[in-house]
Amino acid sequence: MSTGLNPAGNEGDGLRSNRTEVRNPVLALPTARILAAIDPDTRTVLAWLLRDLQQDARSKSRQSWDRRKAFTAAYWAAVATYAGHIRRALGGAGSDRVRMLLLVRQPGFPDVPAHDWADASRCYCDRRDRYGLGVSEFPEGELAIGDRVIARISYNGRIWLAGPWHPGDKPLYDNWSAASAP
Repeated sequence: MSTGLNPAGNEGDGLRSNRTEVRNPVLALPTARILAAIDPDTRTVLAWLLRDLQQDARSKSRQSWDRRKAFTAAYWAAVATYAGHIRRALGGAGSDRVRMLLLVRQPGFPDVPAHDWADASRCYCDRRDRYGLGVSEFPEGELAIGDRVIARISYNGRIWLAGPWHPGDKPLYDNWSAASAP
């Protein structure tokens, strides 16, 4: 008669590598429980940003390998790995299967879904060009995840942190430099 326990006294097939806290070591940290207690909207925003961070870090890792900079490549690979671990520790809010889209919002226009910063900027600029309105007539856009506004889009298509612009602010996404990148 089987008790359903393996020799170590745990349920399951007994493979250590199948345990959740082994596959994602962040879950074994006490702080992981605090992540689970954060309200769902905030977890969703954090998960979205961590996924973006993970993709950027993977890209930097690949660039570093191509330049034969092994230590830098390993660093960015580790950043990408832990960004993914932390994102998954947030729970269902940031799962790979259900990624919330950014919404481009503007007064007087329907919301437009976007997959990333570049897509949001492109959607905003396409709408601006389609209507042919000048800077004084075409409203600034907001980027939201769910009901939470996380950024704004200026007339030129650059994406900034939500709130007023201050001298010295740098865009979160610069569509001009992205277009001129190799």
